[in-house]
Amino acid sequence: MPQAPPRASVVIANRNGMRHLEECFASLAAQSFEDYEIVVVDNASTDESVQWIRTHAPQATVIVHDQDEGYSASANDGIRAARGEYIIMLNNDVRLDPEWLGALVSAMDEHPDFDFGASLMILYYEPELTNAAGDVYSLREVSGANRGWCQPIELFSEPKRVLGACGGAVVYRRNFFDDVGLYDEDFYLIHEDTDINLRALIAGKRCLYIPGARVYHKFRSTGDQYLPDRLARLDIRNRWFVASKDLPLRSFFYCLYRVVLRDTLPLRPSKWHLIPGLIKDLSRQASPMAEGIRMGWAKRRDVWSRRKVSIGEIRCWLSDGVADL
Repeated sequence: MPQAPPRASVVIANRNGMRHLEECFASLAAQSFEDYEIVVVDNASTDESVQWIRTHAPQATVIVHDQDEGYSASANDGIRAARGEYIIMLNNDVRLDPEWLGALVSAMDEHPDFDFGASLMILYYEPELTNAAGDVYSLREVSGANRGWCQPIELFSEPKRVLGACGGAVVYRRNFFDDVGLYDEDFYLIHEDTDINLRALIAGKRCLYIPGARVYHKFRSTGDQYLPDRLARLDIRNRWFVASKDLPLRSFFYCLYRVVLRDTLPLRPSKWHLIPGLIKDLSRQASPMAEGIRMGWAKRRDVWSRRKVSIGEIRCWLSDGVADL
């Protein structure tokens, strides 16, 4: 007889994460909720990650990429291999509260009108402070942002509707990807979760913040394997990739106006001495900005053809980012 699918699939994209795996997998094994599978997609690791997983977590499904294909490609392969009713993306650099998985599943069961859910991510080395209580969007920064960043965790004890979820610990209903699509593999790294959050908003999907699902995250502990200059370029490119692809036109042109004119040519005479430096900084950003805008514009029609809510509602969520249930 074929085995019944699990209720949840935990998908972990790994690249040279050996130093994190023992704690991550130990906290997975300690979960009170047991009806789940683990799918690991290894993105061309050069350490002993794959051997360690196969030895210490033989129940996990392991998919190995021979070449570095980026986070989004790894995430998508994991999603395709997952069999669960709920698909959960999880960073490898985390420690999980024993009730984390049960809290995610219970909350989604109790709120069938929500399509995906955000964990309470807590800073691993400062466990009284929040890493992310869901995600919002900042037009000023032209970027997604972690809600509650570095604020006391007790301020985020109530479930809310939020714009989106940090990709480090997010649960999706299986049919979410049928309507929204998978992660965009052109991002490679950085801001791919902002993109899928905004695409979900456009498609009428709702995100639930689940405060009982606690994850302790070693913030930015995996980025040191990438060259800083490359990360900086990807950061700029991908912000504008998201903006030109996923923002309402008025919001996109506001961001462009603010960065190119208002923030570079301040009106107040007391700040005029900063203009040469601001122009120099803008010139450094020009190439990745232009690349990101070109990439996003090419995909914009497909994203907006899936729109299920009004432009006004989308703009309200970009502005507020959170609402009571």
